[in-house]
Amino acid sequence: MLKYILQRIGFAILTLLIIVIVVFLLTAHFTENPFLKQATDLSGNNNGSSQNTASKLRTLFEKSVDYHFLPLSWKGQYNEYKDQWLTYKLSPVIRFGYWLSDLFTNKEQPFGLPFDDKLFSQLGVTSIPHMFFKFLRFSVIITVPAFIISAILGIFLGILSGYKRGTWIDASINVFALFFIALPSFVIAPILITILLSANVTPNFILPDDSKYTTNQIITSWIPPISIIILGSLSGYITFTRNQVISVLTSNYVLIAKSKGLGTVEIFFKYVLRNISIPLAALLIPSYIGLLSGGIVIESYWRVPGTSQIIAQSFPNGEINIIMFNTFFFTLLGVFTTILVDVSYTFLDPRIKYSTKPSIFILVWKNQILRNKEFQLLKQKGATNDI
Repeated sequence: MLKYILQRIGFAILTLLIIVIVVFLLTAHFTENPFLKQATDLSGNNNGSSQNTASKLRTLFEKSVDYHFLPLSWKGQYNEYKDQWLTYKLSPVIRFGYWLSDLFTNKEQPFGLPFDDKLFSQLGVTSIPHMFFKFLRFSVIITVPAFIISAILGIFLGILSGYKRGTWIDASINVFALFFIALPSFVIAPILITILLSANVTPNFILPDDSKYTTNQIITSWIPPISIIILGSLSGYITFTRNQVISVLTSNYVLIAKSKGLGTVEIFFKYVLRNISIPLAALLIPSYIGLLSGGIVIESYWRVPGTSQIIAQSFPNGEINIIMFNTFFFTLLGVFTTILVDVSYTFLDPRIKYSTKPSIFILVWKNQILRNKEFQLLKQKGATNDI
């Protein structure tokens, strides 16, 4: 088991590295230097003639070096590169090298700083992780209750639908599930907002520490976004659980158990629950991470200052350091959650054993290397015989 966990951790680190590299290179390629735009506007308006303008251009040049839009070797050499830097674009690969170096060597700000100097002071934070976790709690407020309610209710309705297959109960639950699968959250949300406005209720998320409102008012303001998330994720749990239950109920071992006289309750706890718990475990935790990181529609409609809003605002502004921390955090959370789910299988079903043998891709790769070596040896022998 320990070897298997270490192997999975190794693959998780490799996956994290690949995703981080791809996201950084794409973001760096398609975003522009924000300080360059300011410098271009400044030069166009003042023709770079005044001493004040020259000082501002020098400051923008130094910022471009500090934020790795220009080579570090250019630092403090504005006079040598004052014309060249306005049209220069540093390779995204080199920028990634700078970013990776800062991640391991910069103890104060390992994930860098935002381009906007005033952002930290406005938000009352000191670093990008501090800013992220400050707003993460608001995302958690609406996603955790929604996840718990939708998971419990969805699994219950899925089990009920599976047991009542072919009846009006099954049909009703299926119609409900299909309706909300087909109807996305960005359609449901405006409908609910219209209903709330007609009832003189403002669709606004109230912060938990806002002293102007009572506890009841604060909790009431959270109910609409939580309800939308529940309706959006409930259908998936229902459909998945129903399919798993039907698959178990129609299996040979359950049919044999029924022929031996086992009751419905005994079959459920001994066979059905045990067999559906493993695929459900693989679904539940990753689905919550999806809710936590993908609630941009709900957070936008209800003005929830959550992490999705940070991500949505970072891309247009080219805030690559904020984007990279979000990517790093959610990818790290996702890959290690997958390991946790895999390990939990052995507790849910002790019959499951893990193998530490290399994967098929590694075996194919090794075989290819061996074949290439054999081919080279044959070529050398053939050349020797010709001589």
